[in-house]
Amino acid sequence: MCLHSRAGESKITESEYRTTKAGFAGEEKVIQFLVEARLSKETRIFRNVFIDGTQVDIVVVNPRFVCILEVKNMTGELFFSVHNKQFYRLNGEGKKEGMRNPELQLQRAVKVLQRRLHSKEVDVRVRGIIVLASRSGIVVEAPHLFPVIPIDALTDLLEKMESSSKELFNSEDLKIMRKLMKGNRVKVEDSQLFERLNLDGRKLRCGVRCTECFHIGMVRTYSTWLCERCGYRDKDAHLATLQEYQLLFGREISSKELKWWLGIEDRFLSLRILNHAHESYQFGPKNRVYILKFEPYRLERFLVSEMRKR
Repeated sequence: MCLHSRAGESKITESEYRTTKAGFAGEEKVIQFLVEARLSKETRIFRNVFIDGTQVDIVVVNPRFVCILEVKNMTGELFFSVHNKQFYRLNGEGKKEGMRNPELQLQRAVKVLQRRLHSKEVDVRVRGIIVLASRSGIVVEAPHLFPVIPIDALTDLLEKMESSSKELFNSEDLKIMRKLMKGNRVKVEDSQLFERLNLDGRKLRCGVRCTECFHIGMVRTYSTWLCERCGYRDKDAHLATLQEYQLLFGREISSKELKWWLGIEDRFLSLRILNHAHESYQFGPKNRVYILKFEPYRLERFLVSEMRKR
């Protein structure tokens, strides 16, 4: 969504935008259902976990089970082919559309998480569920490795999973699992994004985004940022814009890159901003690379606004 507003007109970025928006909306729906589930108060929910290079949508860590939720916000008739492992759907026009197989994605995620937990001597079984966030998605041919369920069935299934489980993890194992999930949520960028979309990251529209009307191009004046479109002032607007940088390019940034991204030329201003916005740095003072603080909450208003657009 950040890329869509900074890349200009492009059919490719428009497609990526719609896909990302649908995925985000699907996960938000699932989170709401999880909040409603009557599970143990010790249950923890983790989103966008990266384990050994594998992205996991949602992980539910309960005292009696660990379950990965592969969320798909799709419409049409869905087919999980048992014979050739392919996945496709029939859209409203009856046309076949091949896609990445959610069952194979989930299988990979379960194996990776299982292996990582075993390496930490946590002997638990990792389960998996494919959740259809859209009620317009109908499964014609079901997968055979994992259950696929409509979002309305999620709370009941998890509640039954907890009540019927014969396992009960000790407090130390729960602590290790939670620490593992928290420690693997900081990788937010897609390292192959620009290559996949055939885009030049240096040609993106730079500048500080207004935190009120979301226009890009606030100007620095009297130690604050001013939006010339709506007149809003915000002395910390650059912090949200630096969160966008992380989503697109990663957490590492130099003073030169910061000046380019925020659209400023003042070297001393860039250093003051970095001193406040970083959590650590690498290398020496002449070629210092800063590690930005990960504060995704600063983008919440913008993301909610994008989600409401049609």
